[in-house]
Amino acid sequence: MKNSCLREKLFDGYDVQCDMIEMGKDYTLTVYGGDTPHAGSVVMATARPSLTGEGTGVTSSVINGIGHKDETIARWFAESIAKRKNCTVVCVCGIHVDDITPDQIETVRKSCGVLLEKMLEKIS
Repeated sequence: MKNSCLREKLFDGYDVQCDMIEMGKDYTLTVYGGDTPHAGSVVMATARPSLTGEGTGVTSSVINGIGHKDETIARWFAESIAKRKNCTVVCVCGIHVDDITPDQIETVRKSCGVLLEKMLEKIS
C-alpha cells in the first residue's frame, strides 16, 4: 500500500492538502484545508464502460453534510482518478475559510486543480 500527501498554497497563509491511500487497485483520498478543515462531502466514484460504448465512464454516489458545498471538489478528484485508473475512489473533502470572497473561491478551485494534476501524475 502506498500513501501520498501533497499540499498547495491558497492565500493568507492557508493551504489545501490531499492525502491519498492506495488500497489494492482502489484509492481513498482526503482533500482538506483553509481555516477549518472538516469532512463536508464524500464521493465514491466507480469506473465502468461508457454508456456510449466507447471509453470509460464513471458512476458516483455522494453524501453531503448539511450546508456543505465540498461535493464539487470531491467529485472532481474521485471521478478523475477513478477514470484514469479504472478503479473505485472514495474522496472525503472539507475546505473552509470564514468570509471567503469570490476571488478566493476561484483561487481554491485553481489550487485544487494543480493538486489534482500532481496526484494524477503521481499515480500514472
